[in-house]
Amino acid sequence: MRGFLGRLFPLLLVIAGIVLAPGQITAGGKSVVRGWLSDESCAGGRASSGTYTGTNPDCAKKCVHQGKKIVLVDPDHKRLLTIANQDAARERLGDYVEIKGDLDESARSLRIDSMKLLEKGRAMCDVPAKKKS
Repeated sequence: MRGFLGRLFPLLLVIAGIVLAPGQITAGGKSVVRGWLSDESCAGGRASSGTYTGTNPDCAKKCVHQGKKIVLVDPDHKRLLTIANQDAARERLGDYVEIKGDLDESARSLRIDSMKLLEKGRAMCDVPAKKKS
């Protein structure tokens, strides 16, 4: 019985990590975080009012071009993470992505090792309003 529990314990730790920290899974010493890539100005303004969603991709690109930093809007943990290696995120600005990399909680920064597109970003003004029933 002891051998069975010994083999089961690591699996239980992985399951507990997934349940306790959705959107931030540790894989091989790296963190996996999902969120929207945006600029610090637009995302910061929305976050200060409690909104952790994507921003207008065109506006974000314009702000980054003007010198604003790229951040990841992490809706699961209601936080903004500054992207340490900015060039790695430029092509996906405005998109919802999954990033595998080094997370520095104290600095609230994330260094991208790899990134996967989960959803293409779009301006919310392009989305038709829901009809009220």
